[in-house]
Amino acid sequence: MNCQLFRRHVGAFVDGELDAATAVEFETHLDACEACLDHLEFEGTTRELVREAMPEVAAPAHLADRVRAALDEEDERESVAPSEPFIPIRWRIAVPLSAAAAIGIFILAAFEAQGKQDEALALDVVRVHSAGLPADVSLVNAETETAPAPDEEVARYFRGKVGFPVRPAEFAARNARLVGARLSNVRERQAAALYYDVEGHRVTVVVTDAPVESAGEEVEVGGRQLIYRDVHGYAVPVREHAGIRYAFTGDLDREQLLQLAASARVP
Repeated sequence: MNCQLFRRHVGAFVDGELDAATAVEFETHLDACEACLDHLEFEGTTRELVREAMPEVAAPAHLADRVRAALDEEDERESVAPSEPFIPIRWRIAVPLSAAAAIGIFILAAFEAQGKQDEALALDVVRVHSAGLPADVSLVNAETETAPAPDEEVARYFRGKVGFPVRPAEFAARNARLVGARLSNVRERQAAALYYDVEGHRVTVVVTDAPVESAGEEVEVGGRQLIYRDVHGYAVPVREHAGIRYAFTGDLDREQLLQLAASARVP
């Protein structure tokens, strides 16, 4: 992965259109490249401004078909003699088309993102969990008499890195242990990925301030209201605390994960 390839396809990364393996390569590159991290933040901010500027606009019904046809034609041309590692244009936003076509693609992405923010959030949470990237802050062997409490260490790490306070969830209902945390992204925003060990199972809790109008089906578990989606075999329950969303997923079955999310408490 180099900067030129990253910046050409950063739109696809922001919009969650890359496969899991490619997304991991992008995140690994971001860990070592501050310039590309800045570029990612600019790309996300631009998309947010476009969505805010067009809240009531509806795309013409035929636009999506026209854009997909144009992308397929361009894919056929590039696949004959690609000048760089080939990623099908259907899976990215930044494409070398005419200016008019590029604007059409960008607007279409904004329409789809606005209508499917809830689904996109769940997909990103599953992507973060399934990637299994190493923690920026490891708490496995951090418990000593002089070390700060794990939740305090995590909160301090994210201070200044994300635009909201990160307070790890505590669980009364199950034996859950916070073992690490990592700076990640949900949609176009920086987010906190918190890694837990729950009786030998991996669980990821993504903490984000990304806006979600509707996060899926509402259920009541243990007297608490949860909203959840099922994505690629993973349940993704979401709880909100003080305007911040806590999205859960992991290597537990749906009922166990819902019970875990319902038992969560944010100090």
